[in-house]
Amino acid sequence: MDQRCEVCAGFRPEASRRPRKLVEVPFDVRSVVLCTGHARIAENSGVTTFEALRELYGAGRRSFVPRRAPTSGTLPNDQRRSPGRRASDRLG
Repeated sequence: MDQRCEVCAGFRPEASRRPRKLVEVPFDVRSVVLCTGHARIAENSGVTTFEALRELYGAGRRSFVPRRAPTSGTLPNDQRRSPGRRASDRLG
């Protein structure tokens, strides 16, 4: 799996593919993958919650840390995780 710093990917996607040392930082809602630079900035800023991290790496109403964890791709054989919400989704 090609992991990237979630802040770098949101802030400057073209530079986020460069190899960097990554750390997984656990928060109350979910774990966030950050490069060591962004993790250090968050630690020095006293960030302890996921919402505080989103606020730190945000600009106005937009944050460079997505609410949802990045997907790891599709499931094998193009299977869905759930059959869907509508009856028509379950057909076929």
